[in-house]
Amino acid sequence: MTDLLLLILAGGVVLAAALVPGFLAVRVLGGGRLLALALAPSLGAAIAGVGAVIAGTVGVPWSLATFGVLAALMIAIGYLARRLGMRLPATVLDVEPTPQGPSGGRRVPGAPWWIAGAALVALVPIAYAAGGADRVLERWDTLYHLSALERIRETHDASSLVIGTVASTTGSPNPYPGGFHALASLVPMVPIPVVLNAACLVLAVVPWVTGMALLARALWPEVAWGPFAASVTGLLAPAAPWDEWIHLSAIPNMVGFAMLPGVTAAIVALWGALLREVTGAAPGSGTDVGAAAGAGTASAGGPARRHLASVLALLGAGLGLALMHPNVAVSALWLIAALSAVTALPHLRSRPLLAAVPIAALVPVALLTWTPLASVVTGFAGGLQVPWWSGVGELLLGLLTVWPMALGVVLALLWWPGLVASWRSPQRWLVVAWVVMGALYLDAAVDSPLNLSTLFYRGQDRLAMPVTMLTCVLVIPGLRAWSRVLSPHREAVPRWVVTALALLAVVAAASSVPTRIGNAQQNLAWTSEGRGRFLQQDEVEAWARAAPGMDHSKKVLASPFSGASHMYAIHGQQAYFPVAGMALTQQDRSLLYSLAGTDGAVPLATQCGMLADADVGYIYKEYETYSWSSTFDLVNRADPALGHVVFRTDHSELIEVDCSA
Repeated sequence: MTDLLLLILAGGVVLAAALVPGFLAVRVLGGGRLLALALAPSLGAAIAGVGAVIAGTVGVPWSLATFGVLAALMIAIGYLARRLGMRLPATVLDVEPTPQGPSGGRRVPGAPWWIAGAALVALVPIAYAAGGADRVLERWDTLYHLSALERIRETHDASSLVIGTVASTTGSPNPYPGGFHALASLVPMVPIPVVLNAACLVLAVVPWVTGMALLARALWPEVAWGPFAASVTGLLAPAAPWDEWIHLSAIPNMVGFAMLPGVTAAIVALWGALLREVTGAAPGSGTDVGAAAGAGTASAGGPARRHLASVLALLGAGLGLALMHPNVAVSALWLIAALSAVTALPHLRSRPLLAAVPIAALVPVALLTWTPLASVVTGFAGGLQVPWWSGVGELLLGLLTVWPMALGVVLALLWWPGLVASWRSPQRWLVVAWVVMGALYLDAAVDSPLNLSTLFYRGQDRLAMPVTMLTCVLVIPGLRAWSRVLSPHREAVPRWVVTALALLAVVAAASSVPTRIGNAQQNLAWTSEGRGRFLQQDEVEAWARAAPGMDHSKKVLASPFSGASHMYAIHGQQAYFPVAGMALTQQDRSLLYSLAGTDGAVPLATQCGMLADADVGYIYKEYETYSWSSTFDLVNRADPALGHVVFRTDHSELIEVDCSA
């Protein structure tokens, strides 16, 4: 119960830090409440990420107080800009929509309860599989993020310029996008595993669900039930960000993609305001909502200052996405290119400068994809490779690589009609965006030589999230298309039909629960057939008993694929290899070779000297690791005479180095 309360507390702190400063910054710049809500998470990430770099550079410890001061400064800058005449325009998000036509309908009765039910279906299986707020996810990336948060707590430095030092035994600087870590590390005293789980949970769920609703509102303001449908679909979709969290643990990536729907809603709204002002028309602006938004824009100061404010707001949001993970910002650029190219095309003859927007969005994407600027990831060989026909099937049937299940096919029956219908509507850019994201997904699935998905590590699991975002909002025109089939004469769909379909939807959603539990248990249960484990239950219990009496200033030498690597974040015990992707030096290799006698027997006195020089006080032997490594397995060949046994399990042994004899 204590851990659960700490989870709620930590989640509240992280969520407030992510939302409040960005929301207030947009509001003082004249943006509406919904526009502020759409941009808030990404701007919060930008404030935290940039603020941590500034704090680290000037030597100020990173803390909640430091973040608060920097957030207040950002809000003050927004207020000053407003006083100087810079103001965000009114957008379609600022006007109360008026439902149009039978398919526009009324708001859904009991909508909050339906959304809560969908959230239970999506999240309870994960909670059940975890069994506790401090459960450590058994994935490679989780160890990195746990150790990074512990290093930040230890050094009070969350700068993206130094976070990567955790992957080096020499402490060499290694830049890593630290927006997520800067936010999560604001929580003091709470155990690091609880902090990580809380931050992942709130930053995956809240921005994604609210962003879906806002994107639906921006695209189809005349459909009163649209935000509800997008939110529920976003919760139930198999490849939602929290599913990616449990599936792969690509944490900053999945949090960034959780923020993408809100940023996309802001892009649609602000681009619509600009296009309406420049051409007198905007995507979907043939409604009273569009006219009202245009009137609001006309009264909001000078055009140049409004456009500049819009650009600055979106640049800030893009910076926040990039500080979560650069490929999320790249996804946003692809969406900007699709939206601006398709919607500006009819006006290019009279307004040729509009062509500069999609070009400006695509140039950095091309530079990052096909030049050495992306050298960090362009050499990555990719994840699961499948035949082309399998990749196409995944995309067309809604069986994406992240937690494929029958519910995905059911949802495909809803969004496919929406995809077709959108091509004949003002929102046809969504079709282009879906084709682009689908092409990137297929490129990753088949490991295409075109390297289109290189910025996504050629992994279709990451690309499953932007594809899911688009299909979730396409459910809205899909449902409208189905309503025309069920009621061809444009009258309201009979109540009994709506009730029957709602019951079928409940059954379909509930039927996914066993699959969700099974998928979650693969990476959360103590054991899972065919999958290795960093931590095993008897090992965790043994460490808990031993930790209070250990010297925490001394390092544990062990394979990073063993449970010892997690003790840095769990108990504060220094680990020689605290993450799985360590960059080994020649000194590291010499230490391992001497312990194992790889190049011949080494006297114990010499080994003791090398261990002392490396500040190693413990050696941990583990014979059932997450993944076997010939290099790190050398630790298991260390001479027992180097010290005495602290504890022993059926598969491991902790030795305290004692060279006094």
